[in-house]
Amino acid sequence: MNILVVSQYFYPENFRINDVAAALAEQGHRVKVLTGLPDYASSKVPREYRFFRRRRESWNGVEIVRVPTLSRRRGMLCRALNYASFAVSGMLYARMCRFRADLVLSYQTSPVLQALPALSHKKRTGAPLLLYCCDLWPESLKAWGIGENHLLFRLMKGWSRWIYRGADRLAVTSAPFVEYLERELGLPRERMTYLPQHAEDWFSSVCCRFEDHDTVNCLFAGNIGAVQNVDCLLEAASQLPEDSRLRLQIVGDGSELPRLRRLSEEWGLQNRVTFYGARPAQDMPDFYRQADILVLTLRGGDFIGQTLPAKFQGYLGAGKPVAAAADGAVPLEMTAADCGICVPAGDAQGLAAALEKMAACPELYREKGRKGRRYFEEHFTLRQFMERLDELIRQLTEADEGTGKR
Repeated sequence: MNILVVSQYFYPENFRINDVAAALAEQGHRVKVLTGLPDYASSKVPREYRFFRRRRESWNGVEIVRVPTLSRRRGMLCRALNYASFAVSGMLYARMCRFRADLVLSYQTSPVLQALPALSHKKRTGAPLLLYCCDLWPESLKAWGIGENHLLFRLMKGWSRWIYRGADRLAVTSAPFVEYLERELGLPRERMTYLPQHAEDWFSSVCCRFEDHDTVNCLFAGNIGAVQNVDCLLEAASQLPEDSRLRLQIVGDGSELPRLRRLSEEWGLQNRVTFYGARPAQDMPDFYRQADILVLTLRGGDFIGQTLPAKFQGYLGAGKPVAAAADGAVPLEMTAADCGICVPAGDAQGLAAALEKMAACPELYREKGRKGRRYFEEHFTLRQFMERLDELIRQLTEADEGTGKR
């Protein structure tokens, strides 16, 4: 089967779609990935990809085609131009390429316009489109302070409805997405499927391994933006007792990082909180191995804050107990996994108390970490993800053959 994967971000960027595309190729499919230039991690295009170099590559049996994009850089305007450049370049390629896909798979992060090249290829060839919705639009605009009454929000709502309706099937990473898409955009529930993301295989190398320290290391890893509400974690750190052994390690980058660094200094948390910034993927196993508790925080009050972030699966895969301040999907999954303590979103006092409780009972909560690992093995491995994806692909292609559209 010929499968066209459309994703603005792909190898050498560290995204889960890399694993999925490689697994599809390993199954014997011909997989072509339409992507942009790799600038997500550094906001700059690496030298080896500039001046039209390496626009076509082969990686793990996957054909990669890179269309021109403007560098992400910093600031909302540069990001908007970066997103628009991929959408436009991708649509031009999708309209002209000779590759005739039997299935189009759109890996849709932010913004939803990333899916336009996939929709364009579907309309040209008639191939069924499976849209994997990782970020919810237009709701994601609220993370940038753009409310429902803003003209941009209303415009993006219309675009989002049109794009989502253009897909033959929507797979969503968080169960609350189904309710939102049905209620706000009028999408039929029967065309949506809950397909949680998998975690990378390297977590098996660190699972359930604990090291003895003089301190209790609490790790927050991942994007640091408005949605993640890391303010709650800093506020919790400020409420810990003076003699607390808890130390917070924050690994990642994002729009909120500079402000949070300043806030940590203002609150005098330098001895309790360490910011490591963005680190390469090969460094992350060491951080997880040294962690005693893994921390997750999300904003409350909207659908974005009710999502199941991709790092949650990784947290479970690492086999370490989880302390969270979140609403929606996270407390539901944590209750099912019995992997730690979850307090309501924004409850800094409750989060501080949860961290102290977990530090005081290490053996009890190490067992919670092991339970989380077992839950991960039952629900969130790449093998299980591919089994569900294969079934969706089978349903779509059989339905397409039955209609005789092409």
